[in-house]
Amino acid sequence: MEKNKIFSRALAAALALVMVVSASACSRSSEPEQESSSSETSSSQVESSSSEPEKEKPREEPVQPEADVLEKLNTAYNQNNDVVGWLQIPDTEIDNEVLHYPGDANDPANPYYLRRDITKNYNWYGCYFADYECEFGDRNDLSSNTVIYGHSMDDNPSSVKFSQLKKYTDIEFLKNHPYIYLTTPEDKLTFKIFAVMYTDTNFIYNYVDFPAGPQKDVKLMDVVNEAKNRSQFDIDVDVNEDDKIITLSTCTYIYGSREDQRFVVMGRLTRPDEEMAATVSAEKNEDVKAPQFA
Repeated sequence: MEKNKIFSRALAAALALVMVVSASACSRSSEPEQESSSSETSSSQVESSSSEPEKEKPREEPVQPEADVLEKLNTAYNQNNDVVGWLQIPDTEIDNEVLHYPGDANDPANPYYLRRDITKNYNWYGCYFADYECEFGDRNDLSSNTVIYGHSMDDNPSSVKFSQLKKYTDIEFLKNHPYIYLTTPEDKLTFKIFAVMYTDTNFIYNYVDFPAGPQKDVKLMDVVNEAKNRSQFDIDVDVNEDDKIITLSTCTYIYGSREDQRFVVMGRLTRPDEEMAATVSAEKNEDVKAPQFA
């Protein structure tokens, strides 16, 4: 209840502020019916570095969200207090609220919005929903990896929901649409795409915080480097251990009907004062690492 009150106040305050300024922008345990989990990490992941006390990262200034997106967020939040953000990718139909159901000890959490719409009624296409472990707020509050799942009924990029992500199999589309936008009441978050991949679910790309894994030794860069190895394209976007990333995950059928395959797009949160170029340099990955099916 307290969380809902805080979110509501933050949303109302942000919306009011922007209006004033304008007057003078497939889950870990059960993603789209096909998710499986594994404690194994990829053999190509690098070994953990020596454990040293982590330095606290300086807080970054949030970016003021755009009034029209805040209005959409406000409307959605009034329908369902599980709304935590608004996801947008230009020139796609991905322009919708993101739901977050934290669940409880007796509930696996992620499947809740798998077949429910924003009103919590049954809907075959479900919602875009965040991993239950994710944290939201401004860029300082985000989890290391913001993981969002959604349905894809086929690999046609013109189909609904996260089928639209398959547009990124076209390198020209990627070059001209390098950004993913996620707006919360507190911040407009822009992520620059660094990997577009088909993967098996043995690669646990959807860890939310790091160190992670059964032995707590998986680092952010382990996942980033493995994702780049598996990416269909070599994309000129650097990522370092201090960055935060976003992961959009959905089903694919490129390897037939098997249930342990996914299509994933990953991006890195833009840094303060980073130049926002309209395009990104990319080329086909001639040595792409194929899914490692068991």
